[in-house]
Amino acid sequence: AGALLPSTVLVILLVLPVNAFLPTPVASRFPSTSLSRAPMDTTPASLRKPRLPRASPLPCLAASALDSWMQRAGRSVIPAALGAAIAFGVPLSAPAELTAQQQTVADAWTVVDSVYVDRTFNNQNWFEIRQNLVKRKYASVDEAHKAISEEMLKPLGDVYTRFIDPQKYDTLKKSITQGGNGQEVSGIGVTLALDKQSQLVKIVDVAEGGPAEKAGLKRGSLFKEVSSVKMVPGQVTAEEIAALVRGPTGSAVSMILSEKGEEKEVTIQRQKVNIKPVTGGVSGSSGWIKIKQFDTKTAELVQAEVDKQAEGGVKCRVVDLRDNAGGYFKAGVDAASIFLEAGKQEVSVVNKAGASDSFKTEKDGSDTKTPLFLLVNGNTASASEIMTGALKDNKRATVVGERTFGKGVVQTVTPLPDGSGIAVTIAKYLTPDKVDINKKGIDVDSADTASMCPDPYPNL
Repeated sequence: AGALLPSTVLVILLVLPVNAFLPTPVASRFPSTSLSRAPMDTTPASLRKPRLPRASPLPCLAASALDSWMQRAGRSVIPAALGAAIAFGVPLSAPAELTAQQQTVADAWTVVDSVYVDRTFNNQNWFEIRQNLVKRKYASVDEAHKAISEEMLKPLGDVYTRFIDPQKYDTLKKSITQGGNGQEVSGIGVTLALDKQSQLVKIVDVAEGGPAEKAGLKRGSLFKEVSSVKMVPGQVTAEEIAALVRGPTGSAVSMILSEKGEEKEVTIQRQKVNIKPVTGGVSGSSGWIKIKQFDTKTAELVQAEVDKQAEGGVKCRVVDLRDNAGGYFKAGVDAASIFLEAGKQEVSVVNKAGASDSFKTEKDGSDTKTPLFLLVNGNTASASEIMTGALKDNKRATVVGERTFGKGVVQTVTPLPDGSGIAVTIAKYLTPDKVDINKKGIDVDSADTASMCPDPYPNL
C-alpha cells in the first residue's frame, strides 16, 4: 500500500478516520458575501446567527490539496490506505476534539477568512496564524478571546475588524432589537465620533436642552464605560457607543467619561431628543445647509431646504458637514445626487473579490449650477465622506476646512457560538476617481473659510 501512495499523502491518510476523507474546504462552508444595490448602513445591523462548522483538524490548504489528489487518484486508494493503517498499527480513531476555547478561536478565524475584504490579510501569514492559535491550550475563555483580539485581528491593521466580548455583544444586540420589539427607544442627545489619538469614542456635539446637556456633558469627552461595559481603545466604534446609549424611554444609562484627563461618572435618564438632522438658512444672497447626520430622511430634508432657498434667489451655497460622523450609506449618495447631473458616478463599493458595485445619478439634480462649498473637518466621516468625494471628484463643489476623517469601509457583525461576536470589514468605498480614502481622508481644496460665499456663513 505504501508503494501506491506518495509518502506525504500516506501520512495524512493514516491519521484520519474513514469519514475524514475529503473534508469540506472552509470557503465552501462559509459562502462569500455578495454586495448588491440594497441600501447599506455602517451600523452593526447584521446580527445574524450563522451555522458555524466544527473546525477541520487539518489546515485548509492541506484539506484542499488532499481533496484534489483524491479526485485524481480515485476511490481505490481508500482500501489500500486502510490496509496500510492496520498493517502499521496506526489507530483508526478520530483525532482529539478541539476544546471549547480552541473551537471559538477556529470559528473566529473562519468568519474573517470567509468575508474579509483584504485578501492579503495585511500581508500576514494568515494560515500560520490559524495553526498557531487553534493548537494552543487556553487556560480560560478570556485567554482565548484575548488571543483572537490581539494575535489574530490586531495584525490586520484594521480598527473596524474587531472582537466583541459576550457582555458587550449581548448589550448591543438588546439595544438594536428594542425598537423592533415595540419599545420606544430614546437617547441622551449627543453626536459621536471616533477620536483618532485615543482610539476611543468622543462627543462632538451636545443637543441643546437634551439630557446630556442637562447632565453637564461636554464636547470632547471620551467614553470609558457604558452600562458597565468597559471600552478598550481600538476596539470600539461610534456606532457601538450609540447603540449602548440608546434604550427604552425613561430608563437610566450609567457611563464613565474622561474630560481633559479626569474621569467622571454620570447616570442619565434616556429621553426622546428631537435632533434635526438638517437645518438651513439664508444670509444675504448666500444659502447654507447644516447636515448633522445621515438617516433615511436626510436627503429629503436637504432637497426641501434647497427648494426653499431657490425661491429666495440664492446665488451661492455652503453645505456644512463638520462633525458629521455619517450614518445611512444611501443617504450620502442621495444627498449628493441633488447637486449632480445625470450619469455622474458617486461612489463604488468593492468587495473581497474585487467586484465593484457603482452608484450613479439617474437624473439631473435640482441644483447643478449654483456655486457650492462643502465645509468639513476631521470628524467628517463615512456617509459624509461619500457625499464629499462625489461632489469633489465631479468638480461640483469646493471643499473647505480640514482633511476629513477617513472611514471608507463597510462592516458586518457575526455572533460566535460562545455568545461573543466579531465585526469584519467586508467592503470598501472608492470615490468617483477610484480613490481609497480609508485611513487617509479627503484633502480640502482650501483651508480658508473666508474663500466661500460672499456673505459670511453665520455658524463658523
